[in-house]
Amino acid sequence: MSKQDPPKAVRVDSWSFEGSWPGSRRGIPMVGIFLIILGLFLGAGQLFSQAQLGASAFFLAVGLVLVIVGVRDRSDLALYVGVFIVALALSDVLHSMNLIRGSGWGTLFLGLGIMAIALIRSTAGRRWGWALGIGALLALWGGSDVAASYANFPTDRLIGPLLIVLLGVYIVTRGRRRG
Repeated sequence: MSKQDPPKAVRVDSWSFEGSWPGSRRGIPMVGIFLIILGLFLGAGQLFSQAQLGASAFFLAVGLVLVIVGVRDRSDLALYVGVFIVALALSDVLHSMNLIRGSGWGTLFLGLGIMAIALIRSTAGRRWGWALGIGALLALWGGSDVAASYANFPTDRLIGPLLIVLLGVYIVTRGRRRG
């Protein structure tokens, strides 16, 4: 565009969440359909214990789809939201199936998922330091809750001092790399 060309403007007349099925003329509000299904799953989960497992499995599937879309399209938003949903839904599914017990599993899975995102981002040549650090802290926090629920040792009270030690180690090793 040269200096002689007049500036051009774009005007948006409307914006909506409308989608259309193939072969139909009218649009179906996809967000509305999703909210109806979500409400039915959540309501059934409150009434029946088996339906709660189904609702958790539904959210697990939604999260996995978002993770796949995030990896395929390199969308950070879809990747992080998908990992968040998968982490919480996976802990609910495993609790409902009586495969795990105690608290902290959702936080542990979230930390592991964020660390996996850091590795995915590093394969694309992007920075991963902060995501790896936050993921490790979350995994450590959740892991200490899980360990406290399985053992009679108060690992949850040791997380604060351990984080201070890890921060000190980070500062010491960072200073050596610069010097």
